[in-house]
Amino acid sequence: MRKGIWSLAVAVALVSSLTVVGCSKKKEAESPSAPTPEKKPAVASVNMNEGQWEISTVMDMPGMPEAAKRAHTVTTCLSKSDYVPKTSPEKSDCKMVDQKIDGNTVSWNMVCKESSGKGSVTYAGDFFSGLMETTMKQEGKEMTVKMKMDGKRIGACPQK
Repeated sequence: MRKGIWSLAVAVALVSSLTVVGCSKKKEAESPSAPTPEKKPAVASVNMNEGQWEISTVMDMPGMPEAAKRAHTVTTCLSKSDYVPKTSPEKSDCKMVDQKIDGNTVSWNMVCKESSGKGSVTYAGDFFSGLMETTMKQEGKEMTVKMKMDGKRIGACPQK
């Protein structure tokens, strides 16, 4: 049974942690706690170079076998209109409810049907590092899954 719980927890964590970062600006604008345009921080404050990025993620949770903690890598385009890294093309029931910019650090909160979480990344030109934490309940017990993210710009985005 423990293996089943672990598999379900990993699946929920992957869907919630990895797909929230694909939330669009439309969802952010629809959020009741989204900043109004006059309150939104200036986008020029983040030291991030737009383009195609390679993002590596490593998950960790209590009881997770070491073999399952290997890095997963995706590529995606990042722009100054959306600093939150997209690490999965999948859809989910997660919604970004808050996004803040403080210097070169972008942070966000999310709410999902079965979980909630928060994350942040700090940019340095062509690189970033960050952490995402997702909390869920499984069989009445609360579990937190952590995902470390590291990104590097690898060039211009492909032409569409």
